[in-house]
Amino acid sequence: MRISPTKFISLLFFIFSAFYLYTAHQIVVFTFDENAPFNARTFPIYLGWAGILISSLIIILPEKTKIEVNHKHLDYKSIIYLVLISLIYGAVILKIGYFLSTSLFLIASYYFLGERRWLWMFLLSFPFVAVFMFLLHGLLNIYLRDPLLKYLGIIG
Repeated sequence: MRISPTKFISLLFFIFSAFYLYTAHQIVVFTFDENAPFNARTFPIYLGWAGILISSLIIILPEKTKIEVNHKHLDYKSIIYLVLISLIYGAVILKIGYFLSTSLFLIASYYFLGERRWLWMFLLSFPFVAVFMFLLHGLLNIYLRDPLLKYLGIIG
């Protein structure tokens, strides 16, 4: 019996989501946030359950069409580059901060995925991250450690 690539990837996603849900329950929250309707643990827990639910449905429900994967046409080099820059991003985010590391990660991702229009790469990274950081830091009062923005006096 041969397992389809879709079912196999869904099984891997199920395992990843279960591990993510387990680690989400390990997130330490302040004692006064423990019974709050939304805290640092809430969204990761819901995200873990959503991943488990979606991957379970894909595994259980029958496939409508069989998908045949031609490995000759897959771009493994881009996948390796994306994994490497993701590891680098995880290693440097605490050192250089959320804003700069996320913006550079997005630019590198766009580049390795084939985008060469630098104006679009810039517009879809730095301003997007700035708006997202404003939403988190300014509106939701979620503090993100960012030495660069602290040095520039933008955040306290």
